[in-house]
Amino acid sequence: MTSLLLIDDEVQYSELTKEYLEMKGCNVVLKHDGQAGLDAFKMNSFDLCVLDIKMPKKDGFTLAEEIKEINETTPIIFLTGQSLKEDKIKGLMLGADDYLTKPFSMEELYLRIKAILKRVKVQEKAIVIEQYQWGNSKFDLELRELTVAGEKIKLTSIESKLLKLFCEHQNKVLTREVAMMGIWGDEEHYRGYSLNVYVSKLRKFFKPDSSVEILNLHGEGYKLVSKQRVIS
Repeated sequence: MTSLLLIDDEVQYSELTKEYLEMKGCNVVLKHDGQAGLDAFKMNSFDLCVLDIKMPKKDGFTLAEEIKEINETTPIIFLTGQSLKEDKIKGLMLGADDYLTKPFSMEELYLRIKAILKRVKVQEKAIVIEQYQWGNSKFDLELRELTVAGEKIKLTSIESKLLKLFCEHQNKVLTREVAMMGIWGDEEHYRGYSLNVYVSKLRKFFKPDSSVEILNLHGEGYKLVSKQRVIS
């Protein structure tokens, strides 16, 4: 049974949402403020979290950061009464998997939850113990660990997905569309800014190793170029 953590300060509507999701076979823990939600997350194991953004005691963005610190692989859907692009970008940068603007269809929320969990299971099955190495750099896919010039860097889930895509397209163009589909499962335009930020972070990680370079190809995408490559 799918275990969900739903945190929303709109008591009446969130109770209805909880009832609907439970009718669909989910086990739902409902809390009405960010701190209570964090306490519940620490005490239980959840397949996915649905977080309102504006809440008392702790807002959804802060809560998402703290959840990711505990378990960065936990999928998150944000709920909000606003549709500001800046909020969507911030949520995605925090590792959110999806975003719904209130008022929303309960059926749509359920379908999005199903789609995210299905994608997570497929990604888990697809993971192969694999290491990529170029010059003074090494990427351990299973550990999500990048070593550059002897320094180990623990990658986030999104950073690891992006670097894996670069590895699979080494010395070939990785288009923005393919990158966004590979990371988030869609090509929503507002994800483009997030993609630029993650590419810049990888460039910074590789800076001590002159044998690795990520090129920006205007109008096409990106290309990871390296002088040496070994896959084990």
